[in-house]
Amino acid sequence: SKDIAKANEQKRKTESELAKTAAQKEQVEKELAQARTQQSVAQQRLDAINRSLAAALAKQGQTEAQLNQTQSELTRVASSFQQTQKQLTSVSGQAKTLRSEIQQLQAERQELLQQRNQVRAEITEFKAKVTQRDQKIAQQDRAISQRDEQILKRDQALVELDEKLAAFRKSLSDRDEQIAQRDKALSLLDNKISQRDEVIAQRENRLKELEKQQASLEQEVATLEQYYQSYQTLRQGSLALLRGQVLAAGVFRIVEPAAARQVIEQLLREANRTAIKATQPGLNKVANERVVQITEAQVEQLINQIQDGRNYVVRVFSAGNYVQGEKQVQVFADAAPNQVVFRTGEVVATTSADPSNMTDQQIRQRIDLLLGASQFRATRAGILGDTVQVGDNRIVSLIRFIEQLKKHNKPISLKAVVAEDAYIAGPMKLNLEAVEDGEVVVRM
Repeated sequence: SKDIAKANEQKRKTESELAKTAAQKEQVEKELAQARTQQSVAQQRLDAINRSLAAALAKQGQTEAQLNQTQSELTRVASSFQQTQKQLTSVSGQAKTLRSEIQQLQAERQELLQQRNQVRAEITEFKAKVTQRDQKIAQQDRAISQRDEQILKRDQALVELDEKLAAFRKSLSDRDEQIAQRDKALSLLDNKISQRDEVIAQRENRLKELEKQQASLEQEVATLEQYYQSYQTLRQGSLALLRGQVLAAGVFRIVEPAAARQVIEQLLREANRTAIKATQPGLNKVANERVVQITEAQVEQLINQIQDGRNYVVRVFSAGNYVQGEKQVQVFADAAPNQVVFRTGEVVATTSADPSNMTDQQIRQRIDLLLGASQFRATRAGILGDTVQVGDNRIVSLIRFIEQLKKHNKPISLKAVVAEDAYIAGPMKLNLEAVEDGEVVVRM
C-alpha cells in the first residue's frame, strides 16, 4: 500500500507538471500566433511602402522627362521664357519634395526590414522552445503511460488483497468470539493469580527482610573477623609497624606552588618521628636520624598533584611490616581530595543484644565491639585523626543509653549510624541506635 500511495503521489505530481507544460505550450503558441500576425502586418506595410516608392520613382522619371522637354522648348521658344521659368521652378520644387519623400520612405523601409528580421528570429526561438517542450511532454506522456500500467497492475493486486482481507476479517470475527470466551475464563484465572500474587508478594517482602538481615550479619562477621585478625597480629611477635599503617597525615590546600614541597617535607619529618618511636622505642635523640625512605620521583609526583589549589588529604604509609630495631622504613605517600567517605544515615556496623539476659558489663562489651568495628571501618576507609566520635562523646550519655536498653525484654539490633557526612579528614560522628521489630526504640 505504501508503493501504491507513492505511485499515486508521483502520478499527481506528473499530471500537475504536464498541466503546467500544456499551459506553457498554449502561451507560446499564442505568442507565436501574435508574432506571425505582427509579421504579416509589417509585411503588408512594407509592400505598401514598396509600392509608394515605385510610384514616386515613376513620378520622378516622368517629372524629369517633362523637365527635359521644358528645357528643349525653352531653347526654341524664347518668347515664352518667363512662363517656362515659372514652370521649371515649380517642377524643381516638386522634384525636391519627391526626393525628400523618397528618402523618408527608404528609411521606413529599412526600419521595417529590421523589425521583420527581429520577428523572424523571435519566431525561430519560439519554435525551438516549443519543440523542446513538445519533446519533454512526449517523454512525460510515455512515463505517465508506464506508471498508469504499473498502477493498473497494483490496483488489480489491491483488489485481490481486499478480497483476502475480507476473508481474513471474517476469520478474525470468528476468532474474536472464541477469544471472548477464553477471556472470560482468563479473567477467572487472573483473579486467582492476583490472590496468589498477593501471597507471593508478602512472602517476597519477608524474604527480602531476611536477606537484608543475613547480609548485615555477614558484614558484621566479616568486619569482626578482620578486626580480630588485626588485633591478633599486633599481639604476636614484636611487630612495630604494619604494612599500610599511616605514619603521618594532614589536610592541606596549596595556594602557592612553592609551598607544596615544604608540606611534603613536613609530613615526612612527622612520619620519620613516628617510625623511630615505633622501631626504636626509648631512643632519645632522633631528630637528625632519617629512617623513612621514599623516592624523589614519588615526591615530585605528589607535589605536582597537590598544587592545584584544592583541599587534599595527604598520608604517608608504611610500605611493609617492620619489627623493632629496623634502621630503615620504606614508605609511600598518597594524596586524595578531601571527599565524603560515609553519608549521613549510613550504617557502618551492626550487632545484636538481648538486654533481658545480659549484665551491664556484657552490654558494655557488645557496645565496645560495635564501636571497634566502626573504628576499623573508618580506619580502613582512610579517615584520619580521631576517627570516631559517638553522640556528644560523654560517658554520662553512654551510661544513660545502657540503662534505657535494659528496659527492653526482647532481642534488639545495635547499629552505629553516621550522624553527618564524614570526610577523609575526619572525624566520623556516629549515633548509636537500638532497633526492635524494625523501629528505633533508643538512640544516642
